[in-house]
Amino acid sequence: MAVDANRRLLLAIIGLGTALFCLDLYLPLGIGNGVLYGGLVILSFLLPNRTGPVITAFICSVLTMADVILSPTLDGVPLWMGVTNRLFSLTAIWLPVLFFLHQRRAEDALQRAHDDLEARVQQRTQELADVNNALVKEIAERTETERSLRNSEAVLQANQQELRQSREELRALAGQLLTAQEEDRRRISRDLHDDINQRLAMLSMDLRQAEKNEPSDAQSLSSTIRLVSDRLTAISDDVRQMAYRFHPSILDDLGLVKAIRRQIDDFTARTEIKISYVHRDPTTVLPAEIAICLYRIVQESLSNIVRHAHASHVEIELICEDDLVSLSVHDNGKGFDRAQLSQTGAHLGLLSMKERVGLTKGRFEIDSTPSHGTHIHIEIPLTTGASRA
Repeated sequence: MAVDANRRLLLAIIGLGTALFCLDLYLPLGIGNGVLYGGLVILSFLLPNRTGPVITAFICSVLTMADVILSPTLDGVPLWMGVTNRLFSLTAIWLPVLFFLHQRRAEDALQRAHDDLEARVQQRTQELADVNNALVKEIAERTETERSLRNSEAVLQANQQELRQSREELRALAGQLLTAQEEDRRRISRDLHDDINQRLAMLSMDLRQAEKNEPSDAQSLSSTIRLVSDRLTAISDDVRQMAYRFHPSILDDLGLVKAIRRQIDDFTARTEIKISYVHRDPTTVLPAEIAICLYRIVQESLSNIVRHAHASHVEIELICEDDLVSLSVHDNGKGFDRAQLSQTGAHLGLLSMKERVGLTKGRFEIDSTPSHGTHIHIEIPLTTGASRA
């Protein structure tokens, strides 16, 4: 619809221009109808093309000057008057064009100023948005930092509490170990004095008695020698058993798996508690500190089972892999409450096991509930550069 209106306006301008030109051809030169071309120029302002008024003014100027040559003249009217009239008509034609051009320049300047202002507003808006985003990000980072600091403080307090508890446990363990060491020394002294020493004294008395007997009494001498030999064998077995309790030589000679098997057999013979033993032999000899650690943990676990758990069945699993060795001891005894046990302090065996595993950089876990037995699980990594037993 707008295209049709513009086309009709253009046809109207052309038609009116043609009519005015034809009118000038019939009117004398002195008649000032050339100013009507200014109306055509004003109508051309409505055209969408910005050069339309200029083109219209140029064509109207050509037609006006052509009328100077083609229009008839009046008698007695000089030519300069007609030319002056036509120049005035040119003024009427070009003044609206100049006004139009000035207005368009003003509109262009205003549009450029508007566009520049819009660009500056957009740039400022973008800058404010960037600043806002940076502020939001900084606030989020500060919030996250504060939360991390609070978490770190909580973790630090927990670590400090754990450290204090560990120190208290170590002090208690050290005191109980000293007490246990003194008890072991008393027991060893008592065993040596009351048992071994007295039995050796009895042997000395038997030998002296045999020395006093007549040499002809060969049968009595033979009987005395046999009795002394049996007693010496028994004393030797007891001394070997005593030494075995302090450091099992089988651990050095045959390795961890068979040493635990020997310990299990002796335990079963003494207590008649059934033990299931599952093991996977190591591909290489275990480090000495790891082997003695696991052996002592099994020894302490079996001792606790006899003294406290009153279990009827025990499961022991020893799995040796290339980079890890794991030990699991599970009994069906009466179990215990770990919180209550920690409060009473009667957990020397558990503390000693935990400390032994800690020295080997391993992981110690214990799970126990009343009436549901106890499960001890240990994992110790095998390092390449560790010493070998």
